[in-house]
Amino acid sequence: MRLTLLGTGGVWAAPVHGCACVACAAARRDPSRARAPTSALLEAGGRRYLIDAGRCDLNDRFPPGTLDGVLLTHFHADHAMGLALMRWSMAEPLPVWCPDDPAGFDDLTRSPGRLRFHHVVPGQELDLGPIRVTAVALSHTRPTLGWVIECDGRRLAWLSDTRGLEPATIAALRAARPGLVLLDCAYPAGSPEPRNHNDLTEAEAILNELDAPATRLIHVNHELDAALMTGAQQTRHALARDGEVIAV
Repeated sequence: MRLTLLGTGGVWAAPVHGCACVACAAARRDPSRARAPTSALLEAGGRRYLIDAGRCDLNDRFPPGTLDGVLLTHFHADHAMGLALMRWSMAEPLPVWCPDDPAGFDDLTRSPGRLRFHHVVPGQELDLGPIRVTAVALSHTRPTLGWVIECDGRRLAWLSDTRGLEPATIAALRAARPGLVLLDCAYPAGSPEPRNHNDLTEAEAILNELDAPATRLIHVNHELDAALMTGAQQTRHALARDGEVIAV
């Protein structure tokens, strides 16, 4: 499997409009330090799937016939906004596997265009030819699914958006033993409430419990980038970067 990270940021990813913190200033000087909405392209077994679709340039990036579907974690705009444009393409129908959340982005489901929505529940397995995908429940403000993806005996887990994980999800992930875990970590340790994403302490605790051989922190906001850049906080887990390609 090959995973290309199309974006690794949260809604306050660097550079944030009007912010002069070290992370945002660095992202303005060097576009490679900027973060687009968290999403990825999965390539495995001759198939190509998007994981989330928050970018608004997806029609340009993926001409007709180059995608087999979308694995949508949830219907917040930073994960689904690109579908609002993709739906009006005159290309072939595009399947979207997603949680059942009619109020989440209701304009999409009322006027889906080329999109074909298929509702998925936690624990459900999808047989996508050579790829098997299992949905797991995440803990967020809208119904949200993580994805455990397997091909040729190799597995990865995509876990965003979430704050913490329910015991049943932890148990399912430990049983699956993914070789790569990509986990929501929006904030530095000790960030104030209210929030609905992991901070660094919470993310590290989850990753320690899952004990995967490889990890990435995703859905990163500018505050976390700044804390790590200044040395105020540290972590042994790698922050994912936009454009990174990971072989699993």
